[in-house]
Amino acid sequence: MWNGRGAEAAARVNAIHPASPYPGCVKIFNGQDFEGWVADPSTWSVTNGSMRGVCGSSRLAYTTRDYGSFRLIFTSRMNPVNRDHLGILFWGDRPTDGSKPKIDNAGWIQFMPPHGAMWDYHPPKHHNLPYEKIAQGPKDYTEWHVTEMLCNIEKGTMRAAVDGMEIARYTHAFPSERKDPEKRIVPGPIGMFRHGGGASEYKDIYLELDPKEDKFLTVR
Repeated sequence: MWNGRGAEAAARVNAIHPASPYPGCVKIFNGQDFEGWVADPSTWSVTNGSMRGVCGSSRLAYTTRDYGSFRLIFTSRMNPVNRDHLGILFWGDRPTDGSKPKIDNAGWIQFMPPHGAMWDYHPPKHHNLPYEKIAQGPKDYTEWHVTEMLCNIEKGTMRAAVDGMEIARYTHAFPSERKDPEKRIVPGPIGMFRHGGGASEYKDIYLELDPKEDKFLTVR
């Protein structure tokens, strides 16, 4: 029998795990704590429903699960900017130390919202990553922007849209390579980057594992 106590319990569950606005996606950051994430407290905190990275020793908050092919939808901004930028890292080695996660030669691919640049953290030296620029992404980092990424590890492809417009595509040169550290891409954690002297904020983070369609949900 449904009673007031049951309704209250359901309300609490829905508050913690609200229904996703994106079909097939689940919310992987609850906006209250870092359940499901590795986030060193020297750098990362939860502020007004967003994860916020500033100062400290850790450059990365990352998922406890590994992902290969996925759809990621999130909202982000810099607050303040301080000549810094945001970044999403994927297809790299899992860090062994959350307080000082290895990034520079860990094989990560980085996409930088909202403007859309990319960077490569494969050894022996990280460097700028060529990609196909579809459109110019927003350049105001202080505003909240919604980003959607479609990543297919079998094809080595990434597509990205910001605020409902596709802005970037990337295809890895060695999509099937899983061993050579200078070329490989591997399933790994998804990381939210804290790069330099600014403060990175990420919220409303949704994920679909192994998307059935190579089609954006945020682009109309």
